[in-house]
Amino acid sequence: MQPKLRIAVACRITNAQQGIGTAVLALAKALSDSEVTDQEYTFIVQESMTGWLFPYIHGPCKLASIPDPKLPAFSALKSVLRHIPPLRLLRKKLRRTSISIPTSDGFVESQRFDLVHFPTQMAYLTSLPSIFQPWDLQHVHHPEFFAKEDRVLRNHQYAAFSQQASCVCVQAEWTKRDVMEHLGIPAEKIAVIPWGPVFDAYQRPSADDIRLTVKKYMLPKDFFFYPAVTWPHKNHEIIFRALHILKRDYKISPTVVFTGASTDYRTILDKLARDLGISQCLQFLGFLPPVDLQAIFKAATAMIFPSRFEGFGLPILEAFHAGLPVFSSTATTLPEVAREGALYFDPDSPNQLADLMHSILCQPEMRQDLIRKGTLVLSKYSSKEMAADFRALYARTVESVTCHSGQCQVSTS
Repeated sequence: MQPKLRIAVACRITNAQQGIGTAVLALAKALSDSEVTDQEYTFIVQESMTGWLFPYIHGPCKLASIPDPKLPAFSALKSVLRHIPPLRLLRKKLRRTSISIPTSDGFVESQRFDLVHFPTQMAYLTSLPSIFQPWDLQHVHHPEFFAKEDRVLRNHQYAAFSQQASCVCVQAEWTKRDVMEHLGIPAEKIAVIPWGPVFDAYQRPSADDIRLTVKKYMLPKDFFFYPAVTWPHKNHEIIFRALHILKRDYKISPTVVFTGASTDYRTILDKLARDLGISQCLQFLGFLPPVDLQAIFKAATAMIFPSRFEGFGLPILEAFHAGLPVFSSTATTLPEVAREGALYFDPDSPNQLADLMHSILCQPEMRQDLIRKGTLVLSKYSSKEMAADFRALYARTVESVTCHSGQCQVSTS
């Protein structure tokens, strides 16, 4: 009897409230639900993060925790400076002192895993075969959103992790082409595995859940929805400008509900809202528990997804899963993900977005048509298929490395 392949899934993120945390949760649930007998998976998280994945780990999956890193005094100082606006310049100067490529602490090697899968950009150098997942190369396309030191660091680390990897895994064909062009990775070393919707991991909200959530957050009958951390590339401002156009030209002021953590950029967004006179149209609810978030997906009129850059666009599938119409920007992977299930607008055209928002409020049949189209597109995505694709990729990668003593490239056909 062949021994089971032992796969380490290294998830050393420190904040599960961002999109990457949701994506890893979906992977953990999908692999846990797999009826597999020849592989086992260990999700490795920091001790402070075990509660994030624990409810979704079972079957062939298990959870392993490692101590949270103890910052040396120099790194601790930089961490403090990050949160003190007048001292950020000093922090930037400190960052220029070195470019470090993280190296394994020895845990995965000591446990004799056959393969390490890095499902996030937070990887490290290891002697074991690995799969590296660079979700996007936003820093290449939008350097204005990153400090120079961050761009340099990402360039060095992504190149190192991709070169050591037996396989580089991405979520879309657009990203595959991008990785080939900017990281110099050959096509045969890149696997494309689309993500399944994370809501497969959650229990669907009941009618009472939806009613109570609407009451809890005092939501109006009709409202638009955008779930995203307030990073600059998420392009919240185009929604603000579209609301200004609706107020000025159509004399209507619909509500837009935002969920997700707020960053420092929220201050700039708040000022823009005041300047445009649309603050009363906005509700920022922050990070919500899954049941509340799902209920809002169900209750909204449409989801607006105006991002300027995405490696995949998982919230679009979550909207389709909830039967929620989608207005999406035309940026990067989004048309590939949403296909014919969404209506599109230029991420630099608030007029196009305002027209879409006005149309769906005035034409109920438009909403039903989009729901139908989104459901058809969603049928092409599956968490179960995602898990099967990863199982096959794990097996191919280990077999290829075993046969060629770690010098081969993985066939992804």
